[in-house]
Amino acid sequence: MYLTRLTVFALGAAIVSAGHADAGLPRYEAAFHAKFVPADGVAEVRITIRQAAGELIRLDLAAPPERFQDFATDGMLERTGNRVVWEVPTNGGVLTYRAQIDHRREHDSDAAPYDARMTKHWALLRLGDVFPPAQTRSRVNARSASTLSLSGPSQWSFESRYGAVRHSIPIDDPQRRFDRPTGWLVAGEIGVRREIIMNRRVSIAAPTGEGSRRIDTLAFLRWTLPTLIEVFPEFPPRLLIASAGSPMWRGGLSGPSSLFLHADRPLISENGTSTVLHELVHVATSDRFDDAADWIVEGLAEYYALEVLRRSGGLSERRFRHALDTLRSWAETADGRLREPSRGADTARAVLVLDALATELNAGGTSMDTVIARLPASRRLDLAQLRRVVAAQLGKPSKVLAAVQEVR
Repeated sequence: MYLTRLTVFALGAAIVSAGHADAGLPRYEAAFHAKFVPADGVAEVRITIRQAAGELIRLDLAAPPERFQDFATDGMLERTGNRVVWEVPTNGGVLTYRAQIDHRREHDSDAAPYDARMTKHWALLRLGDVFPPAQTRSRVNARSASTLSLSGPSQWSFESRYGAVRHSIPIDDPQRRFDRPTGWLVAGEIGVRREIIMNRRVSIAAPTGEGSRRIDTLAFLRWTLPTLIEVFPEFPPRLLIASAGSPMWRGGLSGPSSLFLHADRPLISENGTSTVLHELVHVATSDRFDDAADWIVEGLAEYYALEVLRRSGGLSERRFRHALDTLRSWAETADGRLREPSRGADTARAVLVLDALATELNAGGTSMDTVIARLPASRRLDLAQLRRVVAAQLGKPSKVLAAVQEVR
């Protein structure tokens, strides 16, 4: 543990009027800035708080020391293990630190693929890799008016879930009082293709020379996204798909209003599944199913990836059933169970359960889509909750779910 006291630096204080319905509540400015330094493999980060009367009292960051170093501030700073706590001066202040960018999916392997990477020419990462999750203590009802700005080598561009970051842009999450930049980021010498699909602003971004099929991906989304949005109308208004080749993770990874897809992943695999649609279901449901049994979340993502392809004409009924048969073989040969975390064969087993449930629901005069719409966002989605919602739709307990056994 260390404790640092530095002279309080008074910033010009101003409470921002952001046009929200709660504009009369206490507000403070939170300006997030990251400067990417490829030669050092880091981002130099600055968080500036401007406030009039101590609206933000404390900022508690999840900042493991192997990734976040060299903290300095004009308030009181304390590190304990993976936490860094900043006692924010009454009139605001500045917190600076350095964030290591490169990160492998397996911490103990030098050969593991990356889920965050910076080279001389580009960087691909989650914004949470430079602005980590934080807990705050503030005055009653106080909330931030947050902005994001990014910089780096002169030829670099930045594409985020918020769009292109060419200057300071507002960050607003109505569900949070402390708005922190999140989602995937592609930076550097990059190519971007943009389109509006179903009133959603879609961007496909990747470093140049990484083999990303931007136009193919946009065409695929023009074909499939309308069907997906019919099932999940809460799909966010913006979407970023970030892509790069090896040594990045050879799959897909979702984030808020964004996802990563390895450049070599097919839009539709030979077995009929689709990594990009699987991750898009996660994007569509992340707010509602944030606290949910992993096998249900992963099963729904894979099931609806197949369903969207079938409904949009990408898979015939015969190929749809063949895809299910392939998953059944995988689940049986690899001992797929309904458990947490849900691995590949486990997710295959979950898809089979959900397909059987969909058949039962259709026979009962309702549908899986109706069940999805009825699932409450405010409660943990587990087997018991799923059984209750399905029973309410069928007017009786589900035989399929009654036979389900989870592995704990």
